[in-house]
Amino acid sequence: MALQALLIAAQDEGCRGWLQQCLGEAVVLLPADARTPEECVAEITDTPDVALLFVCFDNAGKSNQSALVERAATRHPGLPIVAVGRDDDSEIVLAAMRSGAQDFLVVGRDEARLGSVLDRVLERKRGEHHRADAAMRGAGQVVSLVSAPQSPWLAFVGGHIAFVLQAIAQRDQRVLLLDLSLPGGNAPILFDGAQDYTALDILRDVDRCDETLVESAFQRLHSGVYLLALPEDFSSEQLADQPIDLERLIAIFRDLFDFVVLCGDRGLGMRPVEQMIAHSDHALLLSDQSVLHSRQNKAMLQALRQRAGQRANPGPALELVVVNYQADIGMRSERLAQLLEVPLADRIGGRAAVRIKAMNAGESMLEHAPGDAFTRDVARLTERLLGIEAAAPRARRGLVGLLRGGRSR
Repeated sequence: MALQALLIAAQDEGCRGWLQQCLGEAVVLLPADARTPEECVAEITDTPDVALLFVCFDNAGKSNQSALVERAATRHPGLPIVAVGRDDDSEIVLAAMRSGAQDFLVVGRDEARLGSVLDRVLERKRGEHHRADAAMRGAGQVVSLVSAPQSPWLAFVGGHIAFVLQAIAQRDQRVLLLDLSLPGGNAPILFDGAQDYTALDILRDVDRCDETLVESAFQRLHSGVYLLALPEDFSSEQLADQPIDLERLIAIFRDLFDFVVLCGDRGLGMRPVEQMIAHSDHALLLSDQSVLHSRQNKAMLQALRQRAGQRANPGPALELVVVNYQADIGMRSERLAQLLEVPLADRIGGRAAVRIKAMNAGESMLEHAPGDAFTRDVARLTERLLGIEAAAPRARRGLVGLLRGGRSR
């Protein structure tokens, strides 16, 4: 029996004809009369056995079309919605995705994609894919990296922890790098990413985050790691009227990913940093050996300790990771841990010139310099922190041995 789909905002006969031709006899495409959000909801309700909703988008009507999608997604949360447009203008695509559409197809160009999109969207509607993944994953593990000073080390080290996890993850396991470090855009710049949907978007609309949004809007790096980061032009005023609620977001991400690596600094505010730590399985404080950064981190730690007594669940104990470690500087990592009054997790060294070349090339150190001390140190830290060898028995030598042998997955 053919499935039924509604086509909203169907004045564009070319759009309707293209869809019907591509869908063939597999789907009965019903043109809807709805013009307002309420009419759209009513028509969906009054049409029996609707399995899919298409909405035509254009630049002139994108505000009304976005409102249609938003109302339909709110009132019929189990109904897959696909936006269709004449071109992939970024403003139109983002308007569609932010309002709740689960995919965007371009008329006359995406014929080959429509079949797979249709299969995927309908599978999600039935909920089979999400339930199977959730059953396999259980609750994902969260690793947070924090610091008081703004530093690219957060995104760089956090990114490499994510890459290590992805490199030895079991089949179908997923890893997310959520980079909230300032200034915005650190991880996409460091790892040659290009994101349309950003961490700012998800922070503004946490409850819309689901399996469909992950697959349709989140960027996926070459390594397989999913990435969300603040935009390069981010300013705190963009969230001034909507406090950052990481508690809810982390809970959702635990259900969608096997591992979440979360990076953030004091520039976001003390409450977000506090939430990151409280709702993580492992929390790392990053500092180099400079007096400046160690003093800034000490001040942040004092503030966190004062606030900890007000929380029922302060989260895991912070552990220190000394980055850009150099033995000849004078401040030993053990001494720095004593001054900050936190246990030492590890130190990360390596050659600065090699890291800069990798950054400029937009490559991870796993690709660029697998034998560098930085790569080995991050691998060792990740294995110890998360018990990776126990979780992934097929990597029996451990990633440290894997990288030393020059092998890659």
